[in-house]
Amino acid sequence: MMTEIQKREKQEVGTTAAEQMNFSGAAYSPDVDIYASDDEVIFAVDLPGVNKGDVTIAVDETNTLIIKGKNSYKEPEAAVVRQYNVGNYYRAFQLSDDYDKDNISARLENGLLEVKVVKKEEAKPKKIEIKA
Repeated sequence: MMTEIQKREKQEVGTTAAEQMNFSGAAYSPDVDIYASDDEVIFAVDLPGVNKGDVTIAVDETNTLIIKGKNSYKEPEAAVVRQYNVGNYYRAFQLSDDYDKDNISARLENGLLEVKVVKKEEAKPKKIEIKA
């Protein structure tokens, strides 16, 4: 059991990736949990302060899944304690050719973006029937 409170610093996105943002201001790499099954992969992306209309998800010609989020949260003046930085988000993941880049779905609820990428049928495991 953890007894200390740990503060995880947001990792600022480097200038190369930040140039791709098309948003002004600082850009951070959001926390992501990735879940994989035989049929799909799910990216659970932490995007606090980002509204549904301010998220862009794309797959480029190199099969890179790109997630961008514009933070609309306005910080109050004169913070007494400040434990996190407010800014935009950028994260990219390389997808293998096993995934169908035309079959991606996403939903954003309460600051959590869930992106599902389905495997191509030919890449899914096949069950072999044993005959007597």
